[in-house]
Amino acid sequence: MLRFFKLIVILVISSQLLHGQKEVNSPYARFGVGLLEQQGTFKSLGMGGTGIALRDPQNFFYQNPASFSSIDTNSFVFDFAMDYRIIGLDNGEESYSSDDMNLHHIIIGFPLSRKIGFATGITPFSTGYYNMNSITSIDDPDYDPIVGEIEETHNGAGGFSKYFVGLGIDLFKGFSAGASMNFIFGEIFRENHLYFLEDNNYFNNTYREKINLRGLNFDIGAQYHFNIGESYFGSLGFKYTNQGDLGAETEELLARGSVYTGSTYSIDTISYSPLSSATVTFPSALGLGVAFGIENKLTLAADYTFSDWSKSSFLGYEEYYTSSKSINVGLSYIPDKFANYNILNRVEYRLGGRMSDSHLVVNGEQLKEFGITFGAGIPLRRSKSNINVFFEYGSRKGSLELGLHNETCYSMGLSFNFYDYWFLKRKYD
Repeated sequence: MLRFFKLIVILVISSQLLHGQKEVNSPYARFGVGLLEQQGTFKSLGMGGTGIALRDPQNFFYQNPASFSSIDTNSFVFDFAMDYRIIGLDNGEESYSSDDMNLHHIIIGFPLSRKIGFATGITPFSTGYYNMNSITSIDDPDYDPIVGEIEETHNGAGGFSKYFVGLGIDLFKGFSAGASMNFIFGEIFRENHLYFLEDNNYFNNTYREKINLRGLNFDIGAQYHFNIGESYFGSLGFKYTNQGDLGAETEELLARGSVYTGSTYSIDTISYSPLSSATVTFPSALGLGVAFGIENKLTLAADYTFSDWSKSSFLGYEEYYTSSKSINVGLSYIPDKFANYNILNRVEYRLGGRMSDSHLVVNGEQLKEFGITFGAGIPLRRSKSNINVFFEYGSRKGSLELGLHNETCYSMGLSFNFYDYWFLKRKYD
């Protein structure tokens, strides 16, 4: 019980660490909820983000809460992960890169009975970090000689996290169902500045926006797992996320300032909207998954997800949202899971890919995303615990002729998946 209490404390502390989100620069994060994070532990992400039809007694596939019933009786599973990300931006004329390392997720799970599994954890939901700067100089076609040079800066920080609590139940042979409650929380802060560099008779302008978000939505899921002959298996998965109304608090400030004061913020407040309550709507989502393989050897999986973000509402950002869909595929392979000496034979090797139409429309174009993933699960000696490593090469593309840019993302992660027996009665004291 003391160990369980300690893990709960770690979970609470980790929620504050995740609250800050990643500080990698993506201008596409400046709209509404920001950029949505890929969901899944590193075993799932190493297989292209698949997980709706997958089950594993030692690893979590929290995309489908029905999988929680696969946790072994009398066991306790703890998954803790860190990741490192590099994003490169290219608009055809200039390029820029940024990087950051942060806590990715922390999840714990254990069985409540032979047929019921419980899991809870904190995972990233979206990131709102960006940093943009531009100067309209004399060589720029938009340059106005009366106004002179203008500098614009646009900055964003923060993001949203998800805390979930879920149950999975084996209803009858091969069929399981589950549900999880998701608490979305966090804060995004955005700031825009306009500076007149050549004419001191103009006022410099500042606009600030702060969005706090708190609210619930729910996942329900089902899985059907069946054997094909003595060695093969198949699995089907279904997941649905309801449309959720979440509470938001917003604060806005529009101010102007003169360079003569030594401060660009303090001369005059043009408008100020104090902290006020509002409601935002997240759309429903549907996911279907299928998996096939050889027991303890090979797994092939594919997922399809759809979410109509055009039916969402988010504080005036609705014009940037559209329906999104994603296809994820992946495989894992273990040469010999029960090898006694060669650890390389017991490593689980993973490969995957994903293609998606983003939920964002910018300058009239829907963004496209693509990723290739690799991973491995390295077993620890004399234990069911393992270390998971994950790597992804991803891209987010927009047409340069429409004033958009392309992003290249490299993600690397390391997670520690600890498996222990906690509920066995001692035979000897």
